[in-house]
Amino acid sequence: MRSRPTGEMVRDEPDRPDPPVLDRIEDARRVALAVNRAAAFGIFRPKCLVRSMALRRLLNAAGIEGAHVRVGVYLAHGQFIAHAWVEYAGQVVGDDPAFVARYVPMTGLQVAELE
Repeated sequence: MRSRPTGEMVRDEPDRPDPPVLDRIEDARRVALAVNRAAAFGIFRPKCLVRSMALRRLLNAAGIEGAHVRVGVYLAHGQFIAHAWVEYAGQVVGDDPAFVARYVPMTGLQVAELE
């Protein structure tokens, strides 16, 4: 807490980064659609983590910064099932939000970029 010049006590607000620009969400969805089409109709069939990393990289290249690769898990028949997806401006892009909702995100996990 800190005090104002008037002597009034004020709580310090934590420094938070500016949220991503919401008007770019449609652009992000178009890039995600292109990645999904390439994955579906291309020679290779990349898994969700590879697709997610490619999408995030393409979003950054298009100037749509602030997207995050998320990884989540859930337990099915005694086995952990994992899935990766991309979130931008708090929304899932390139994946079905209902499908992603079944996964519990692994907090504090950061996906490394390899050059």
